[in-house]
Amino acid sequence: MRKRTLVWVGSGITLAAMAGLAGYFARVGLDAADKLSSVIGVFVAVSGLALALYGTFAGRPSRPPPPTVSAGGTRSVAIGGDNTGTITTGDTGGTAAAGDGPAASPEP
Repeated sequence: MRKRTLVWVGSGITLAAMAGLAGYFARVGLDAADKLSSVIGVFVAVSGLALALYGTFAGRPSRPPPPTVSAGGTRSVAIGGDNTGTITTGDTGGTAAAGDGPAASPEP
């Protein structure tokens, strides 16, 4: 919800600034409006460049360490984190997908 509020507030400020500039430019004339818009454009471009450089070189948050898991007992398998796939325990019974429960016994 907070992100939506920030978007609406930012949109409102942008529209108010655009309306104010349009009114000002209409009042002062095309020549003065052209000169002022050039100066405003330079400051917007420099601000955009500064934000892009900050985003490029700012420290990224480190990933959390993987969870610590342990398995005990014969043919136990410990899976931590976001792992999926096939598990082989070394039995002659074959493989079982994670979460399928115990593997079926081999046919004699």
